[in-house]
Amino acid sequence: MSGNPELRAAAAHWLNLRLSGDMTPDDERRFGEWLDQSGDHRDAYRRVDRAWTVSGAVAGDPALSAPPEPEAAETGSRAWYRHGVAIAASLLLLAGVGWTAFPQLRPGAGPDRQDQAFRTGTGQRTRVTLTDGSIVTLDAETEMQLHDSASERRLDLLRGRAFFRVAHDPHRPFMVYAGGKRVRAIGTAFEVSFEGGRMIVTLAEGKVRVEGATSGTDSGTDMVPGRQLAVSPDSGWTLRQVDVAKETSWTSGRLIFMHDPLTKAVTEVNRYSTRKVAFREGRIPDKQIVGVFEAGDVEGFVKAIELNGIAHRVSASSDEIVLAADE
Repeated sequence: MSGNPELRAAAAHWLNLRLSGDMTPDDERRFGEWLDQSGDHRDAYRRVDRAWTVSGAVAGDPALSAPPEPEAAETGSRAWYRHGVAIAASLLLLAGVGWTAFPQLRPGAGPDRQDQAFRTGTGQRTRVTLTDGSIVTLDAETEMQLHDSASERRLDLLRGRAFFRVAHDPHRPFMVYAGGKRVRAIGTAFEVSFEGGRMIVTLAEGKVRVEGATSGTDSGTDMVPGRQLAVSPDSGWTLRQVDVAKETSWTSGRLIFMHDPLTKAVTEVNRYSTRKVAFREGRIPDKQIVGVFEAGDVEGFVKAIELNGIAHRVSASSDEIVLAADE
């Protein structure tokens, strides 16, 4: 599965759509246009399609599903058994999600530990089900690493945003690390974002504790549902009440703004589209915006700004729409 990760992700999207049986005539046309763009596009799709076929063959091979001999060493056919099933399991993550990125398996973690890395690009979201039943939804432009062992379930959020619905397991704590802090949970649902050195934790259900990555570094904060904790690079901690449905609306493909700064709204909208919204000379009006938009609907967002007399369109191309503030 070597090659351009963005092409792989796009190819996975088209494969998912074709497997779902929900392709419209317009989807078929756009898929054909995507394939015709270059030989790399066609090669990426062939690789993804072949990987999907191989994963089905591996999962159904009776030789691989047979129990191993007790005295068998962790080499040869036994090693292939573990490797093959791991590949099949990771490839099967493609089913049931729309926009996705390939998980990158990391060999050599050992039989008692599973290491994986996940990454999404612009406009991509993916949902991952962990071996314990926990579900992680990764937002666009997100990078995360999983370190799953017999003693703990650890995820490192390197950048971006993710929503975690944690399966209850009192013997293995579920911990999310970001920006030198960690969020500890047992059975709960919460969101963590990490951008520009700033970590934000939003709790939807249950309880979590946010503390330093090393025990004893600070006292930590216990959170209850409906609260959001922001930890700035200078270690300032701010806890406030928020509308959880609004804050986590991205998980269902919607962006909800309720008197949010226009600068924040533009950043959010641009996360989901390769066609960016920009303002002339970078001057974004000091305005607030209210509205509900589909993630990726740049045109709808721009029209709303124009209709509300905030700004007007100066120029437009396939890469960006440039606006200027109304006087």
